[in-house]
Amino acid sequence: MGVVRSQEPPAPLKWYYRPAWVVVLLFVVLGPLALPFLWKSPRFSRPLKVVLTVLALAYTTLLIGETIRLFRAVTSEMDVLTDF
Repeated sequence: MGVVRSQEPPAPLKWYYRPAWVVVLLFVVLGPLALPFLWKSPRFSRPLKVVLTVLALAYTTLLIGETIRLFRAVTSEMDVLTDF
């Protein structure tokens, strides 16, 4: 028995699986919550998915660390101002 192939073109890729949008979602909008979109996208190779996952997690860790540092700096400045 042979394989029957359809003459229909493949279904268009949804916008949230396109590479440019996945990167925007990953680094600008959703952060690590966009990782499922990255891993379900057929346009990325497996090694690239791993690299982008590591970069997104490192970027998120950096942002969290900077947010904590900024919060501590602001609270220490507020403490100095309230001591007067």
